[in-house]
Amino acid sequence: MKTGRWRVEFVALAAAAAGVQAQQTGSVQLFGLVDVGVQQLKADGAGKRHLVTSDGNASGRIGVRGNEDLGGGLKVGFWLESAVLADDGTSGTISSNNKDSIGGGLTWGRRATVQLSGDWGELRLGRDYVPSFLNLTVSLHPFGPNGVGSSGLLFYPVPANGTTPRTNARASNSISYFLPPGLGGVYAQVMLALGEQGDGPTHSDGQLQGIRIGWRNEAFNASVATTRTRYATGNYKQSNAGVAWQFGPVRLMGLWGENKVGTTKTTARMAGARWQVGPQGEVRFAYTTLSAKGVASDASHIALGYVHDLSKRTALYGNAARVNNKGTGVRFNVGMATTVPGGNCRGAELGVRHSF
Repeated sequence: MKTGRWRVEFVALAAAAAGVQAQQTGSVQLFGLVDVGVQQLKADGAGKRHLVTSDGNASGRIGVRGNEDLGGGLKVGFWLESAVLADDGTSGTISSNNKDSIGGGLTWGRRATVQLSGDWGELRLGRDYVPSFLNLTVSLHPFGPNGVGSSGLLFYPVPANGTTPRTNARASNSISYFLPPGLGGVYAQVMLALGEQGDGPTHSDGQLQGIRIGWRNEAFNASVATTRTRYATGNYKQSNAGVAWQFGPVRLMGLWGENKVGTTKTTARMAGARWQVGPQGEVRFAYTTLSAKGVASDASHIALGYVHDLSKRTALYGNAARVNNKGTGVRFNVGMATTVPGGNCRGAELGVRHSF
């Protein structure tokens, strides 16, 4: 009788343990992307250059990510991701305090986070994208922040009066909250990031607050965002709004962005499109104008590109672009600065992108 009872209890315990193990399942994944190509640049007064470059279509990266289901709808995850510039093997620069720039080695500068999620949304801590950067990606710009057609050429800030912003794309020491999916297409992110400075006149440097809110469905996406980073030499504020609308094979895009650095301001406006050509090809086009106040000069940027998918993970691409500086300006370019006031810079690139 006792032996039978023990067997029943052992089976019950084993079943309970199996249930707990089933609930607390998880996975770890290695992932990455390599993008490398050749590029020709030509700028008024500066001649011509030929380069082997990275990130003409997408940003190179290598990373590891994982998650664990804790049961009851609660999940925990991590994400470690480093930039990879395939032309020279470096990983670019980062800012550990949202103020000073460091880099050159293999760091998790693209993203390094731990996140906890449930039906209530997601809480994420670490180094991550700021809310206003996400509107500058391919979701609302035909080229995103890559290549000679990059949104960053005119939508990123211009240093002014001793302030060099480090938070136009990412912030370190951040705490973010994301709304859960399933809210009728509404999405949002709120972020607070700390500069972690000591006492003194620069104690607030690198502190960031930001918010993004939008709505999307299968054919439409619209979003507005703003972030502000405090600096003793002049605060930096990045605001933007964008819309993308699918009409058959064509996705029309419009984007507005404003950067304030201290008392200076630049405002960019973009109209563009992505046109699906057959099952494997996509044509990309963007035209951007910029007006400046108290810094640099007005400028315009036109870009045309084509992406041809060889498979789900591999694509060939080609881009061509031109930046025109207005008046006496020389600040803006596609990778090589002009030395002629009001001069222009032209660039073309061919490359291959592979993800794993």
